[in-house]
Amino acid sequence: MTKMISAGLIALLLSGCALGPDDKRPETEMPAAWKADAAKDETIAPDWWKAFGSTELNDFMGRALVENNDLRAALHRIEQSRALARIAGASLLPSVDASANASVSRTDTRKGGTKATNDNSWNAGLDVSYELDLFGANRAGVEAAEADIAGSIYDRQALGLVVMGDVADTYFLTLNLRERARIAQQNLDNARDILKIVEARFNAGASSALEVAQEKTTLASTEASLAAVRQQEENAENALAVLLGATPQSLKVDAISLENLTVPVAAPFQPSMLLQRRPDIRSAEAALAAANADVRAARAAFFPTISLGAGVSAFANPMSAPVGIAVDAASSLLAPIFSGGRLSGQLQLNKARQAELLENYRKAILVSLQEVEDALAAVKASQAREKALSEGVEQARKSYDLSRQLYKSGAIDFQTLLDAQDKLLQTEDSYAVVRLEMLQASVDLYKALGGGWQSDSPSPAGRGPG
Repeated sequence: MTKMISAGLIALLLSGCALGPDDKRPETEMPAAWKADAAKDETIAPDWWKAFGSTELNDFMGRALVENNDLRAALHRIEQSRALARIAGASLLPSVDASANASVSRTDTRKGGTKATNDNSWNAGLDVSYELDLFGANRAGVEAAEADIAGSIYDRQALGLVVMGDVADTYFLTLNLRERARIAQQNLDNARDILKIVEARFNAGASSALEVAQEKTTLASTEASLAAVRQQEENAENALAVLLGATPQSLKVDAISLENLTVPVAAPFQPSMLLQRRPDIRSAEAALAAANADVRAARAAFFPTISLGAGVSAFANPMSAPVGIAVDAASSLLAPIFSGGRLSGQLQLNKARQAELLENYRKAILVSLQEVEDALAAVKASQAREKALSEGVEQARKSYDLSRQLYKSGAIDFQTLLDAQDKLLQTEDSYAVVRLEMLQASVDLYKALGGGWQSDSPSPAGRGPG
């Protein structure tokens, strides 16, 4: 009989070795190179934002990484994951419980209650129990919890990358709006000067009232545009304050333009490196590892569980005997026979969840490849536009200055001057916008490449990066 039991246990143990799926990284086909022709590099500085050459941005970024409320909340989510892992890990250890009680009784032995006896007793016990994790159900729960820790850490890293990008973009936007406000103010001053010329010519009979009305309309439109840009600037500065975890009233951006900033362009590495460098991909991989462990736990639930227990108790009763000690040991085997489909349903649920997360993992990889390609295309396009608009601004200024002189001398009509004035405003404003686009495209490329890689990043369920 003993041999039959031993053989059954061995068979069950052997079957428990194939409870899979394992935590091997899914096979994913990656392109050999990027579509865009770009220089290749393998390193991105962890403090990549310093390449823009702004000490003020450096200060804001440091504050955001410490004080941003979303990042601080993410730290607490990591703490929650670690606490859940401790709870899951408790199932692998014995549990010990202590108990104690005492009783006092008084018994009347005579009629009239003139004599009584006291009976005092006490006992204390210590119980130890332990569940043998023969088929890895508890271990799978721990592995799932450890993968959740890694996932929460990767999620915070991904969130940190978003926050860093938002801080840089919002800072650049604030400075860009200040530049555009300066351009609008300069054109407002030009409109006022032209209005004086038009009014002087009107008083001299050399121009019509229509020209005066047209220039006043241009002046009012420019004033309205300037007010809108200044409002947008204030809104951007307020948004930057929230990203830094500060009140809008406490933040003041000192820089006035994008003129002195460098526009760095990260050199992308091989596409396959994204699997290690993108925290959102690593988070999806960690979630998949947790789902794999949940599938193993659901399969293990079909097999018996064996629990071992032992107890020691001490008792005393002065009326009967001195202190006594009792020791007992027990073991139990619990095997599921009929659960109404609960176990099979749980397994089906966990397998479907694992399949869903596998598709999420593959989708995260595709999105990361798209984001890098989009960022590379944006860098290339913004560089081409900046070069063209730089020349356009220079020519628009020459055209406006010449038109103003010619109109003042009566050599051209007023409409030609208006056209030159509008073209100068549009070209200067477009050039300011494309400068912002260049900086934001650079930020997007850094984000798409995963920012600065740090080798001490966690690995899902204790596994290595590859």
